[in-house]
Parts: sequence; structure tokens; C-alpha cells
Amino acid sequence: MNKIKTELLIPYDISFKEEGNRATIEVAPFETGFGVSVAHPIRRTLIASTLGFAPVALKIDGVRHEFDSLKGMLEDVASFIINLKNIRFRIKDASKNEVEVHYNFNGPKEIYGKDLVNDLVDIANPDEYVATLNEDAVLNFSLIIRKGMGFVPSENIREEESISEEYIPLDAFFSPIKNAVYEIENILVEDETNFEKIIFDIETDGQVSPDEALKDAVNKLFSQFAIFTEKFDV
Repeated sequence: MNKIKTELLIPYDISFKEEGNRATIEVAPFETGFGVSVAHPIRRTLIASTLGFAPVALKIDGVRHEFDSLKGMLEDVASFIINLKNIRFRIKDASKNEVEVHYNFNGPKEIYGKDLVNDLVDIANPDEYVATLNEDAVLNFSLIIRKGMGFVPSENIREEESISEEYIPLDAFFSPIKNAVYEIENILVEDETNFEKIIFDIETDGQVSPDEALKDAVNKLFSQFAIFTEKFDV
């Protein structure tokens, strides 16, 4: 039976279970219909607006373009670029939005993400494969790593004046969110069954933790809605 109400019930119950880079967050109770009204904007903000890091440009000594090859490296440059895009970098200095990193490798050697850790960047997936060099190979390359949101194609990177012509621009996929879904369940509150619980399932690539990503998404939504509570002078 519906009761006469003068205000909405404010959710008061939240639980958080985290395992590695994946977390389950349950929040309740919500009035009927408010579950999806709250959960969907949070999910969209998580996917589209969570800050991450990605290589945006690459320079390899002795290589002129992405369709070239390097003597002594098993992968051609195109395959090497794909492998580098799979590496999830993290700039160590939180005050910096961009760093330029330099690497020098001599064969024989198999290169993995952990080999790219230095004073400027950390790697969220250290066991990710990068390349194989034979005993005669020398690989010297530089990367520009940036902080950003969403996806930026290489064509847009190329147009930026800050990228030197000697660098190969790369498609940049910044988002650290691997998966973000939610379910809405009906729950009982004081003998009423028409309340809802949101169950979030959030997985990141390790650049940020799921709880950091969720907090950031909620703060961004607050900032978007803030304009409606401001006083306007006509």
C-alpha cells in the first residue's frame, strides 16, 4: 500500500567488496525508479570520463614510420606499437599530465611491461609482453605518455603542435575502466517491497582502483549538477 510521503528516502546502506582490480558495490535503499536514475549516469561517467594514461607518440631510432621494421626485432613496428598500446602506464608524479620517457635495450632479450618502469612511470600490467630482440638487436625508443579521458585517434594527436615531427602519433585509449555494469534489485524496507538496491560491478586495468574510479565519477556528476543549485542573477 502506498503511503503519503513528504520527502524521498535517502540511501543509508552501502557495502564494498574488492578483489584485485575488481569491486562489487551495493547501495540501498532507493525509491522506485531512482535506482536506474542514479546508476546509469554513474556508469556512463565511469566509462567516458575516468582519467587514465596512454602513450600518444613513439620515436624509434632508425625507424621512419609505423610500417617500417627494425633489424633484429621479432615484431615489425606495427606489431610493436600494438603491444605498447596494451601496456598500461601510470605517471608517478600526480602533478604532471605528460612525460617523455626513453628506453634502451640490447639483445638477446624479451621485453615485458616491467622493463618499462623507471623514475617517471609505473606499469599496471608488468607481465604484459612487448617485444623480442635477437643477440644483434639494439632498440632505442622514446614515448610521450599523457593523462586523458576516453579515446583520441592518432589523426588528432598528429595535429597537435607539441608533438615533434620525428614522433609517430598513436591512437590513445586513456580509459582505465575495463568493465562497469550494474543491476537493480527490489528490496524490502519496513514491509514495503517497492524499494531498490543498486549493485555495481566495476573492473579497472590497475591504473586506478575501482573505488577511486567510483569516487571520481560521483564527484564529476556533482560538478555537472551543481549549476542547477546556483543562484542566477538576471
